[in-house]
Amino acid sequence: MLPDIVGVAEQHGLLINPYSRSREEVTCKCPFCHEDSKPGKKRRYYLSLNSKDQVFKCWFCKESGGVLRFISLLEGVSEDQVRQRFRKRKIVHPAERLSRNQRRRLMLAIGSKEPNWAKMRERDFAYYKRSLDLLWQQWNEFLQRERQEAYSWLIIGIESFKYQKYVEQIRQREREIESPLLEYVLQIYSCPARPQWTEDAERFVHSLKSVSPEPVKAGMKMEDKK
Repeated sequence: MLPDIVGVAEQHGLLINPYSRSREEVTCKCPFCHEDSKPGKKRRYYLSLNSKDQVFKCWFCKESGGVLRFISLLEGVSEDQVRQRFRKRKIVHPAERLSRNQRRRLMLAIGSKEPNWAKMRERDFAYYKRSLDLLWQQWNEFLQRERQEAYSWLIIGIESFKYQKYVEQIRQREREIESPLLEYVLQIYSCPARPQWTEDAERFVHSLKSVSPEPVKAGMKMEDKK
């Protein structure tokens, strides 16, 4: 199994376009030509990462290839060296890195029961891999919903002048799901142009007749307050 190209980009500190994170085609600043890092190009992201096919292409300098070439260019080593590295170690599916707590919270959120992964792997490995793909997709969808909810709490905190309390609410939720939320929503909030879902969240917050002075329990949906 090839390493995840988006994960490789994150590990090497590439600046990813937050609008594209939930898409199959993720864009980021190109570390090869640096054209989109020049003054006046703050909103440009020329490097495209295909998370399905594990390939990349810069639409400005035309540098392209698969994930192993991507790693070789980022690290300044030969592609053969990278290939040998991954031959020597077991590639772990990202879903297998989810903790028991993360899987439990996901199953609660989608109203499902976690299967016996060990037995599934032994019985039908191909089905096991497809199930891991589905689990990873469901986790990313769950995480995106959590980010959107955290963004709403951030806006409520700003609007109600209770910023620190709502920030702590987000941090508490981070600890519960063992995934970062605050850094993500602050990055989105600081962008000059934001995704459509942030505008919807802001309109919803502004439509509230009153804002609760105290944050409710972490994980509670905003509509549950009505």
